[in-house]
Amino acid sequence: MKEHIVVTGASGLVGRALLRNYLGQGRPVIALSRKPPMLPGLDPASHPLLSWHWGDVSLPRLGLAPETYAEVCAKAQIVFHLAARTDFKDGTAASYLPVNLEGVKHVLALAQEAKAPLHQVSTAFVCGDWAGEFREGDLDLGQHFRNGYEESKFLGESFLHGAMAAASVPITIHRPGIVVERNPSAASGKTFGPFLFLDAVARMRDSAEAKGVAELPVLRVQGNRQAHLPLVFDDAVAEALVRLAAQPESGGQVFQLVAPQPVGNDLLEDAFNEAFGQPAAHLAGEEAFAHQPANSLEALLARKTTPYAAYLDLSVRFTRRNLDTLAGAETLPTPKLAELTQAFRAFLAARSQRSRA
Repeated sequence: MKEHIVVTGASGLVGRALLRNYLGQGRPVIALSRKPPMLPGLDPASHPLLSWHWGDVSLPRLGLAPETYAEVCAKAQIVFHLAARTDFKDGTAASYLPVNLEGVKHVLALAQEAKAPLHQVSTAFVCGDWAGEFREGDLDLGQHFRNGYEESKFLGESFLHGAMAAASVPITIHRPGIVVERNPSAASGKTFGPFLFLDAVARMRDSAEAKGVAELPVLRVQGNRQAHLPLVFDDAVAEALVRLAAQPESGGQVFQLVAPQPVGNDLLEDAFNEAFGQPAAHLAGEEAFAHQPANSLEALLARKTTPYAAYLDLSVRFTRRNLDTLAGAETLPTPKLAELTQAFRAFLAARSQRSRA
């Protein structure tokens, strides 16, 4: 019976949240990823509703054995494609294309063989450097891209738009904003988002303490306090995906999985410092650094966070009319100061516990 939810990239941030959601409903899930999804209190090898297979979307049939591929296709009711290369290491798309473009083609082939709707998880940052309003129906506005990741996701989404008319299954495209773990681990410091900055500052404070420095000065981070970020929590994104996938009308549509209002950089700064329990860092504009050049610690922090610096000056606004219409205006609420502070404190506590272990 075709009742299984198939999730590629199941070991990733949103993939894990999606597994938790569906398994919590008692739905059977087939997880495909290059490493088993690690969920607290859940063993992928023994959970009665979860089957995990090693998979690589850059390969034909996702690298699955023919019999496994046939089994997945026979059981799949819905296919979620979340697997992607998400780092910002390269400035052009070429090295990302095997996963972020060819992978899209391979998963579409699986969905069509399975006769199951495809839900592609893209990114709101297919907008590139677009500075105005970016609507669900927008894609190619002549924008440029900050890195190869953005460009490759744009190309993957462009392929699906071109394939929709001829595809034998409904295709839905979801564009999350910047996803933040509500319950982070120490490993979250290696992922894109506020945790990377928290980890960098925490490392400097740890180093200063080890050297006997009584008090580390408040570090300046170049950024615009008047700008904002489209932050959303991982569990809220998963809930939105589940709601939308349950609606047949979602097929053929694009949904921007962003909060009704972005999170202001000033609020993000407040949450950052409240998590440390004291002023640790603050945003400063170019003119401040021109007046007083970066000190050695600020220069080091800038080098560690260079790939992400451009995101601290965003003015783009994402619309979500499709999301509001089909899933409801209460879907994906704007993260609050207290929620962000709690998540940041949890991360700092987790990394501190790991360093003591």
